[in-house]
Amino acid sequence: MPAAKPRSSPARKSDAISRLSRSAVGKVAVVQWGRTYAEALRHICQRAFPRAEITAYQRAGDVLTALRAEPVDLLLQTLVFPDMDGLELLACVTREKLAGRVVVTSRRRDEQCLFALRNARFDGIVDSLDSSAETLIKALRQIAAGQAYVSPAFRDLVVERSVPSQLWHQFTPAEISVLTVIGDGSDDEEAAALLRLSALTVQTHRRNIMRKLGVRTSAKLVREAVRLGMVQITPEGRVIRPRVGQGLYPDLPATGTLT
Repeated sequence: MPAAKPRSSPARKSDAISRLSRSAVGKVAVVQWGRTYAEALRHICQRAFPRAEITAYQRAGDVLTALRAEPVDLLLQTLVFPDMDGLELLACVTREKLAGRVVVTSRRRDEQCLFALRNARFDGIVDSLDSSAETLIKALRQIAAGQAYVSPAFRDLVVERSVPSQLWHQFTPAEISVLTVIGDGSDDEEAAALLRLSALTVQTHRRNIMRKLGVRTSAKLVREAVRLGMVQITPEGRVIRPRVGQGLYPDLPATGTLT
């Protein structure tokens, strides 16, 4: 009777993943808005992959240009940038195959973000609000070794992709596009000019959106638009609009300045 094979202990399995991941990763790109935070993530990646060449970026456009020139083995990205929506960056990277592995670190829980993540392609997502540096290092090595990783905080929100967001689906595509504009406080005339619609059409959409959201003032409409992730307003007052309406209004600008 052949001898039974010894079972691998969790520690031995973890060591095997660590060795495999370190040898499989040569180039890593990190993109995080803010120099201090970007350097912190670069340092964590250096601990995870001591032999890898790691470059940190602070703007989505910069990392996209670099990756198009030379793809990397692993990309670690957040979802908020001053020049582009992080979900758009994620879509570009995966569509153009600019990274062998893509890891998202985020604290966003807004409806638009969760809806997009349920349908996005990535290898792992880490909760930046509650995860420690050691947890991120473990996740990076696990993903580099070919396994998936999803932080517990995101499992019920992202992994169950077959359950769509009821709130997201209660709006029509036209209403979603209008909300990305009026959600920054733009009036009907300003939104009409951007969307190339009549002010009356925008007014009709605004009325329907406010009814569905259960709000009666423009200020509350802006708060709801930000909460849902339809628009993002940076501390400097810069407005970032996800390109959710690109199919309807391809010329809609993705960024602007809140005045």
